[in-house]
Amino acid sequence: LKARSLNFITPHCHLCHSFAAMADLVEPSKPQNAYWIWLADNRDSLTKEAGSKSASVVGKLAGDRWKAMSAEQKVPFEKEAASRKAAYEAAMEKFVADGGVKGRRRAEK
Repeated sequence: LKARSLNFITPHCHLCHSFAAMADLVEPSKPQNAYWIWLADNRDSLTKEAGSKSASVVGKLAGDRWKAMSAEQKVPFEKEAASRKAAYEAAMEKFVADGGVKGRRRAEK
């Protein structure tokens, strides 16, 4: 079915050398920030502490805990977030250089 549908699309794109190369391009996802990295590491303990799996209950507790953390406690998560952001920016530069269009995936949803 896929091979048939590709016959109706022009084989060359003005942004790329070929349709096949354009189809292989996947826009990189934005990286998580320090809070979301910390939350992923601590979700199980926060869920147990909250006594509920409700996203709103766990989220409220997590937000309060994150705000109460000192800057020194946040440093490892901020470093990880910075390295993920740098990797994302490098991947995005390559994506655009290869003919990708930034923001198209989000616009197509």
